[in-house]
Amino acid sequence: MKTHTLKNLINKDPSSMTQESMEKIVRTDINTQVLEEDQGYVLFTYLNVKMALISDESHDRMRIVSPITKYSSLAPNIKDSLMHSNFHLALDARYAVSEDVLYACFIHPLSSLTQDDLKSALKQVCNLASSFGKTYSSGQLDFTNKR
Repeated sequence: MKTHTLKNLINKDPSSMTQESMEKIVRTDINTQVLEEDQGYVLFTYLNVKMALISDESHDRMRIVSPITKYSSLAPNIKDSLMHSNFHLALDARYAVSEDVLYACFIHPLSSLTQDDLKSALKQVCNLASSFGKTYSSGQLDFTNKR
C-alpha cells in the first residue's frame, strides 16, 4: 500500500502517465485507428486488432484488452496452451478471462507507466491476440526449456 506524505504529494512527478496522455499516444501512433472514445477509455484498432484502453486514475491502474473468443468453447488443450504461454511465451501481456471472454491484456500501474511501456504493451497485446491458436506468444520472449 502506498503511503501518502506531504513530501511525496508536493514532489509528485508531473510526467506521470494519465488517461489523456495515453490517449494522445494511441491517437498519434501510425498503427492505430480510434473507433470510439469517452472519459476513461478509448476503443481502437492496432494493426487491425481491436483493443480498448481503460484507466482508473483514482486507483492508479490502466489496462489494454483485446477480446479473442468465447472461453467456455475452448478445448482443454487450448486452455493448457494459454497457461503455458502466460508462463513461458508472454512478456508483460497475458491471456485473461472475464465473463466467459478470453482476452489478451496488459495491466499496469498508471503512474509508473512510460511511453515506451505503452508502445511495447500495444505490440504485445496485438501479438498475443494475433498468435492465438498458433504460437500463443507476445512475440518477444521464450522461457521454454530447450534441452
